Amino acid sequence: MEIVKRCDCLPLAVKVLGGLLRRKSRTRDAWTDVSSHGTWSTIGIHEDINKAVYLSYEDLPSHLKQCFVYCSLIPQDYLISSRVIVQIWIAAGHVHNKMSCKAPETLGEEYYKELVSRNLLEPEKGYYRISAWNMHDVVRSFAQYIIKDEGILISDGQDVNRTLSTAKLRHLSISNKAVRHDTLQTQALLRTLMLFEGSTTVELKDMLNNLSCLRVLHLIDVDLVELPDSICHLKHLRSLYLSGTSISTIPQGIGDLKFLQSIDLDGCANIHQLPNSILKLRKLRSLTLSDTAITSVPRGLGKLEDLVDIRGFPTHYSNESTGGWCSLEELRPLSKLQSLEIICLEKAPSGSMAAKANLSSKHHLTRLHLVFTSRLGDNGEVEGNISEEEHRRTEEVLDNLCPPTCMERLEIKGYFARGLPQWMRTMSAFGSLRRLALDDYACCTHLPNGLGQLPFLDHFWVNRAPSVQCVGHDFLFPSLGGQADGKVTRDNNRQPHHTSRGAGVAFPKLRKVGFEGMLGWTQWEWEQHVPAMPALEELSIGDCKLQRLPSGLAHHACRLRELWLTNIQLLVSVDNFPSLVKLWSYDNPRLERISNNPSLQFIDITRCPTLKELDGLPSLRSLEWQDEDAKSLPEYLREAKLKKLRVDCSRKWGKIQHVQQVKAYVKEEEESDESSQEDDEANEEEDNQSEEGEVDKDADQSEEDEEDEYWYIYYTKEPYSFDAYLGESTEEEEKEEEQEEEEER
Repeated sequence: MEIVKRCDCLPLAVKVLGGLLRRKSRTRDAWTDVSSHGTWSTIGIHEDINKAVYLSYEDLPSHLKQCFVYCSLIPQDYLISSRVIVQIWIAAGHVHNKMSCKAPETLGEEYYKELVSRNLLEPEKGYYRISAWNMHDVVRSFAQYIIKDEGILISDGQDVNRTLSTAKLRHLSISNKAVRHDTLQTQALLRTLMLFEGSTTVELKDMLNNLSCLRVLHLIDVDLVELPDSICHLKHLRSLYLSGTSISTIPQGIGDLKFLQSIDLDGCANIHQLPNSILKLRKLRSLTLSDTAITSVPRGLGKLEDLVDIRGFPTHYSNESTGGWCSLEELRPLSKLQSLEIICLEKAPSGSMAAKANLSSKHHLTRLHLVFTSRLGDNGEVEGNISEEEHRRTEEVLDNLCPPTCMERLEIKGYFARGLPQWMRTMSAFGSLRRLALDDYACCTHLPNGLGQLPFLDHFWVNRAPSVQCVGHDFLFPSLGGQADGKVTRDNNRQPHHTSRGAGVAFPKLRKVGFEGMLGWTQWEWEQHVPAMPALEELSIGDCKLQRLPSGLAHHACRLRELWLTNIQLLVSVDNFPSLVKLWSYDNPRLERISNNPSLQFIDITRCPTLKELDGLPSLRSLEWQDEDAKSLPEYLREAKLKKLRVDCSRKWGKIQHVQQVKAYVKEEEESDESSQEDDEANEEEDNQSEEGEVDKDADQSEEDEEDEYWYIYYTKEPYSFDAYLGESTEEEEKEEEQEEEEER
């Protein structure tokens, strides 16, 4: 308790100290040392510095201290992946261990995980593929305080041109149009320069002449049209990041940068080819070509044998030489590859050409993304005719791109053959696989068999698979004809039961699952007799014709906390989930009942017109409801015992006339009062905590409005009172809204 008291009621401090204590022995003496550490009473520490964060920082080894403070140079509203920050650390010279034979990228990933486990970096909870991160305001302020003599982040609203003219910095990050580039030329010792969206138009030609010490040059979403030849004079440059710029060419002199380790052209849509001089970059470790117009790579790229990470590698075939040449051949010698994305695989002329990539022998390859150009339209259905030859060749190509068994993350996108390649029919050989995603899975009618036997799989996602109609028991275990552990059989009463020679539980580590855009899906077979998914925490199902959720899901997914159900055309009920805490139900036209979910605390109901019953939800405290076409609020809202109700509907008083007390805020539109009264939307919040049933309704105004003026209406039914005015939102009200949103998150 003494340690908790030191945290001054700040949740972040508790989390950070928890991360620190996790590394201490669980003895009274070890914890007493933390509680009585001199940092708590140190005089001279800046008053804004949180001592819990300071104590955690002091516990870091020196190399992690450097990596940690470096993260404070990234603007708070800008998310970058763990992969990119690791590349920056490597380029800046912060990742090194002479006693280890591990690749720098592997070490850097370990550094990142260590900072996350200490709660000094916060992974962003988002789409399952992305490993982005952020820093809490308090942690960021501390890190900026530590690094202030060597590096600064200049954000909007800061006028630091005078500071730049006198300071001698090593690291500089800018997202501010007010910074003059002539002041940058005074920073001759700079090793890191990062310009983000929001900085002024970039004229690099003169600016780079005096920055010969640069190791890291990152220009992200800035207005840059031309990459000058002067960049080729940065002899110490290790990392060149040009994501989202408008450049169309890279100077041939880029080959003179003999220390260059990473090039990132992600989103540079105007670039059509790489210069041949890139073949001189023998220290190059990372190359990103995603979302560019590059359709091939220079022949001989395979000589860059230090490459460990390639994104957006284009498949290209040329028959100009004898026997033809396919760009996939360049992958054969790259034995150190750890992460690889290949695009436009439909351009591979045959399976034999694909086999030249020799993926199965790359024993360091743990992340693989194989992409065919999608044959699905915006509506999720197959567009155009796919010939039998295309079906055959596509299956043959993928069959010859079998990954190594050490694979940890696999994503296949745009595959449009009818049949699965041999290695995908039973994937139990890939025992290290942790994440699997199938996107735009156009023509296959079945998911791979036996995925449930993968012991470490924790993420599985299917997005847009219109031809799959049934997910059967073979999804959990191999088909009856197989001899693998965990068979599913049926007795004389046709009830499936589970036999096991091994662990006996399918998907033992699976935490997050998504089935979205499976337009033909009507049946999910999983009976209570088949144990599976005991670790499942989050499930998303959308755009399908599923008739019911399987009984095995509710029975065995005993850790399921979050459930998203979107546009499930035939679903009638959501029942009997004992651990479910949060439920999102969007556009489910036949949903009638949500019942017997004893732990459910939050529900978001959007356009579910047939829903009539909320029953057996003793823990329910918060509900959000939206249906612009509804004629009145549903009866189940009247009966629900809530602490918070948020309603988003049109401003017709008939819908809320039964409410005793209302406060509504609606932003002023550039329309007549009459039009505004009919068409504006208000987001309303109800608080039923008081005995009188007092209700607060606050609008969530349109993001398009720039001003803070809105109509305020205060209405009481009995005794009748009505008041309205045009005012401005106060800073206190905005802070209260932000605090409520943060608590919800």
